[in-house]
Amino acid sequence: MASSYYKPCAELDRCNELIAKYWETKEYDKLFAGYLPLAELDYPLAECQIGYFYCEGLGVEKDLEKAFYWTRRAAEHGDWDGQFNLGCFYEEGSGTDRDMEQAVRWYREAARQGHELAIKKCEELDIAL
Repeated sequence: MASSYYKPCAELDRCNELIAKYWETKEYDKLFAGYLPLAELDYPLAECQIGYFYCEGLGVEKDLEKAFYWTRRAAEHGDWDGQFNLGCFYEEGSGTDRDMEQAVRWYREAARQGHELAIKKCEELDIAL
């Protein structure tokens, strides 16, 4: 989880601790429970992860509308994975209506931050950065 993209802070440390403790053992419910308070405090990485947990049904019942909600929060708070994922939600119509204009917007936002998959997606869709 640690990356030079995320600025060192107590919230990042907590996210990394939770991943180290619960990911390999597949204790997703505990991982979700640890991330949720951080997400509720508007920490973008945690918001993005909560969206992922809802999207995949990890530690919580799968719910695409909740996945979309948390992913949108992460994207709006500047998380590049959240932005890319939100583009995917809009492109696929997952948890929301399909909206290619919004998909392009969010792919572009992530690409401008250097998100490799977003850059590739922009190239595929011929989106100017």
